[in-house]
Amino acid sequence: MTEDKPKEIKEKDLPWFYRLILKIPGTEFLENAGGVFWAILMPIFLVAEFFFSLFLLVAFPFPINIILVSVIPAITLALFVKISLKRFINWWNANFGESRFNWNMEKTLDEYIAILQRKRGKKSIEEKS
Repeated sequence: MTEDKPKEIKEKDLPWFYRLILKIPGTEFLENAGGVFWAILMPIFLVAEFFFSLFLLVAFPFPINIILVSVIPAITLALFVKISLKRFINWWNANFGESRFNWNMEKTLDEYIAILQRKRGKKSIEEKS
């Protein structure tokens, strides 16, 4: 093994296949979508896509219907793979990347004590009046 500890993943260091996946456009909304999208809207979309695929299978002749039916699942899979890859890279960099934040516990503790003293001073002034 050439390295002892894991390092941050950079897009330029990825193989060409992963860089190609990351260039899929139109996923900005999906990358930031929360539970409502994935738990409610995505299942509704998949059920609607199922019925639409059944319609395409019946409405068109053999070679065309298979191609038309495979387009929507292929696009959905590509978007899902890109979002999963992007989330994995973000998770990896958050856990194993270089920390850009320096913890200064003494400064933070001093600020906290100053806030508590100000708060205590306000309470004593209010009690006197």
